[in-house]
Amino acid sequence: MDLLLRATGREARDAAQPWAEIEAELGTKLTADYKQLCQAFGVGEFSQVVSVLCSDETGVADLLRMWRFLLEGDDPSDGAFAPYPIHAPGTTGGLIPWGTSAAGDMFFWQVTDGAVDTWPGLAKMKDSEYWHRYEMTATEFLYRILTDPGFRPYSVAECVPEPFFEPA
Repeated sequence: MDLLLRATGREARDAAQPWAEIEAELGTKLTADYKQLCQAFGVGEFSQVVSVLCSDETGVADLLRMWRFLLEGDDPSDGAFAPYPIHAPGTTGGLIPWGTSAAGDMFFWQVTDGAVDTWPGLAKMKDSEYWHRYEMTATEFLYRILTDPGFRPYSVAECVPEPFFEPA
């Protein structure tokens, strides 16, 4: 988190998030790293490229709104996210969205039986059938997108050499 704050030139905020309500509806806890990310930055966009889905009263980048939308239209056999289903409360193996890109890419956790903070990250580029798996936190993934020119296929470091964050 400190590296991401320094890279974007930001001070941590204390953006209140209704974690108990969010986690109750999802039927699972969320990662500590993600909670820190939402609280430190709140709703907004990183380098005009990546939005993190938090609790958002405007509904634009709202985690629960996006999750409900994806769950409602999910067809795990041949839907947009196959072979993965969208997470349903009380299940494992499904996806919970945590971020989106301006290009339409989506970033998820895969809910597993393991500890919440060890869930793998999955990413899918818009209009691609291929999934990319990442064994890192959401904050590390976001930091690498913004600062690591070799972080393929998602890096914007060459296009935006000085990462920034714009609150909504």
